[in-house]
Amino acid sequence: MNDMNPGTKGLFAILIGMTIITMFAIYFGVIRHRIKINHASNIKIEGVVLPQSKEIAKFQLTDNHGNAFTNDNLKGHWTMLFFGFTNCGMVCPTTMAALNRMYKELEKELPADKLPQVVLVTVDPERDTTEKLDEYVNAFNSHFIGARTELAETLLLEREFSIAAVKMQADGMAKNNYSINHSAEILLINPDGKIKAYFSYPHKAEKMVKDYKLILAA
Repeated sequence: MNDMNPGTKGLFAILIGMTIITMFAIYFGVIRHRIKINHASNIKIEGVVLPQSKEIAKFQLTDNHGNAFTNDNLKGHWTMLFFGFTNCGMVCPTTMAALNRMYKELEKELPADKLPQVVLVTVDPERDTTEKLDEYVNAFNSHFIGARTELAETLLLEREFSIAAVKMQADGMAKNNYSINHSAEILLINPDGKIKAYFSYPHKAEKMVKDYKLILAA
């Protein structure tokens, strides 16, 4: 070191300083990342908060107004997405009613840009036409969206979102007289269009309000 000229010493000192700064940046970046993951896993809700948000493969649906509904429609805002169908006996109408009560309560407490988009994706595209979905979702809340695609794409989408749906055909009944047993979780999707959490069934409006605000604050 003593044999170095002043210019070389200065350059050496700069390189050491830059190395130290880089090491600190990497170290604190890792620490912040770990804290973020641990914090997410420690959020207690009626369901599960994912420690790392899950990417969603590209998809294309048609909404209840006849417009395309894709991954882009999930970005820039929070979304609560529920898989169900209009002929559902109890699970779907009670869940949609709870979502409506939740939404109305959040309208009182949050600015418009923080309100979640609420989407019902049908697991019964053979019977749920665009018109039928439009009538159904509007019966609960005019802000809600219904979406559908063809059966083959619906099955792929269910797999992508970890949703189980099984058609139950009663013996001796007409072909279109059936029910569908399906998962009843509500998926919470963040403004990046990734799955952030699953809300467990049965759904209660006041609990969803609390859990949503808790995740939003985190």
